[in-house]
Amino acid sequence: MDDFALLPQPFSRHEALSLGFTSASLSRATSAGSLQRLGRGVYAVRSPWSAHEPWQRHQFLSLAAARLTPDAILSHASAAAAMGLPHPAYPPERVSMTLLDDARTSRPDDWRRFHRGATPHRHIELDGGRPRLTPTRTVVDCARVLLPRDALAIADGALRAGFVTHDGLLAMRRHQRRWPGVASMNGILLLADGRRENWLESASAWALAAWAVPDPVPQVEVLTPDGEFLARVDALWPEHGVIGEADGVGKYLISGTTEQAVSSAVAAEVSGEKRLLHHGLAVVRWTPAEAVSGEALHGRLQPYLTRPPLRHSAVFRCGCCRAPLAECEVDRRLRRWRILVRKEFERSVW
Repeated sequence: MDDFALLPQPFSRHEALSLGFTSASLSRATSAGSLQRLGRGVYAVRSPWSAHEPWQRHQFLSLAAARLTPDAILSHASAAAAMGLPHPAYPPERVSMTLLDDARTSRPDDWRRFHRGATPHRHIELDGGRPRLTPTRTVVDCARVLLPRDALAIADGALRAGFVTHDGLLAMRRHQRRWPGVASMNGILLLADGRRENWLESASAWALAAWAVPDPVPQVEVLTPDGEFLARVDALWPEHGVIGEADGVGKYLISGTTEQAVSSAVAAEVSGEKRLLHHGLAVVRWTPAEAVSGEALHGRLQPYLTRPPLRHSAVFRCGCCRAPLAECEVDRRLRRWRILVRKEFERSVW
């Protein structure tokens, strides 16, 4: 019996034939259900393939695309996922690739999506000997084609990992100033913050901005007046004494944790909320679905942000540098940078 598991998963028809498998054996295995056809001329052994999570399957399919498509390079959401950057729960239907020249004629493809765009050598780097687009190029490419909340999560993750800088993203935005959809990068540049830790926090930030809710400070440590640690919170409006927690099972599953770890984490957060309330703080929680729509989130926060600030006894410390919140140089630099970028957008015709 032909053992297709010996081939890289997934594999192409050409790869199978070159290693001695026959067209008849491919047809028999596909008809019998032991092989799954993933696209034109692309297969995987069904049992292990179906056991993978959706984004794992997309990443494996991306590796196959990179191996089988020498005149294109992995790009957009597929490249971002290969770099380990945040992503929503479900991947795109097709692997995204950017053509390296204009020699290929456009043709339909049921498992790859080909993009065209000028790709200077400085936009390409080697990763384990294989070419890939730079993270900066990938972030801006994603901003042009993805939902803004997803593109913001990718930008936040790239900043957090140290793959990109704000100045580098702005320079790439200038480079692509005439490319379709690049205006979407403006809002992402004004919001991108590497202190956010996952897709849900970034999606929440986009929803808050869309409803004109003042920017919270992400990832803040809350302490008692005696310096006892109370919690590390997702978002804080310090002048109002209001804490925001983007939680729910979806937050943790997206980052790849187990069901048991999810339950423990959620229980710990709910338990810690009582201590925060005891020190006079307000806590507002929301789910992934509420972060996507934004309306319920806005309605829940507005009463706290429009009334007089709460009196509380808590002390706030930056989660990135552990300095008192008012002394965080990261926050200061980011606020100054956003002011400069806004001014550039106002005076430039992009």
